[in-house]
Amino acid sequence: MLSVSNLSVQFGKRILFDEVNTKFLNGNCYGIIGANGSGKSTFLKIISGMQEPTSGQVHLDKGKRMSVLTQDHYAFDEFPVLETIVMGNKDLFKIKKQIDALYADYTDENAEKIGELQIIFEEMDGWNADSNAAACYLI
Repeated sequence: MLSVSNLSVQFGKRILFDEVNTKFLNGNCYGIIGANGSGKSTFLKIISGMQEPTSGQVHLDKGKRMSVLTQDHYAFDEFPVLETIVMGNKDLFKIKKQIDALYADYTDENAEKIGELQIIFEEMDGWNADSNAAACYLI
């Protein structure tokens, strides 16, 4: 679970939002809507740890992680949607790419490294990454 407690952001005299309290629960899908300049991107930057709030705190349950993709409309044009979702988990995606590269240039020397990476990949639930991404995408 991700929770936000008494979160406030102020730029000079302008209060963007004040004392926001909310919880994001497992299994739910959330959307953040509002007018331009209302603080949607700022709020997302704060909960992802990319920006500090004026006050308040964000808490992510132990053992959980947050995946974030940048707000660049063209950054992922060359990738399929499901792959783009998996890219949000940077560590997992990096390991997946390393495994793919080692298999593409397979040698006996690569076999041991592939095995080590696959153990890490499995511990990160990598074998379910595509189906988890599909479940996210279909919501």
